Amino acid sequence: MQISNAQHPKPWQQGFTLIELLVVVVIVAILFTYTTLAIRGDSPEDLIKEEALRFERLVQLAMEEAILRGEEYGLEVYVDGYRFLRLSDNLWQPLSTDKILRSRELSHDMELEMRVEETNIVIDSASNIFAKKPTETTDASANEEEEKAPRRPQIYLLSSGEISPEFDIRFFILGIEASYVVNGAFDGSLKTVLSEL
Repeated sequence: MQISNAQHPKPWQQGFTLIELLVVVVIVAILFTYTTLAIRGDSPEDLIKEEALRFERLVQLAMEEAILRGEEYGLEVYVDGYRFLRLSDNLWQPLSTDKILRSRELSHDMELEMRVEETNIVIDSASNIFAKKPTETTDASANEEEEKAPRRPQIYLLSSGEISPEFDIRFFILGIEASYVVNGAFDGSLKTVLSEL
């Protein structure tokens, strides 16, 4: 008796295995993810939140450095950026050689507002600090005089793990409703929250 081909299909007629299907699904998922990431741009709200969280982490790191080194750190806040200082020989010196705690300039459309102990503080622009490329001799001498001028940070990050004074720093972009506030408490705790403005 002869067996027909209908009862026993040849191996190439059996279809796909489960492993082959899973490999195809994984490849499609990876391609979809990369395509989505390439198309999606960061929204202004995401950029504000990211910058506020970065600021919170950097302040936390500076506080940890102050505790570990037993040194006093400070924070200068400007409308368009911020920088960390360290007390050395009774003078506040910017951390210009530190790659992590270096001066930070915000993107051209992002700004900061600061409240210290429930009082709004008027803060200056930092454009003269971030752009230190004088074109004339008079500008160079003015920058040297500014560098020699004594500094006093608005916020102190103490080696005891405390922050003085307590602060609220709001990150925002004009025309964007969402903004984020970084709260620094006297006990050294930090918190980033969505602003209720």
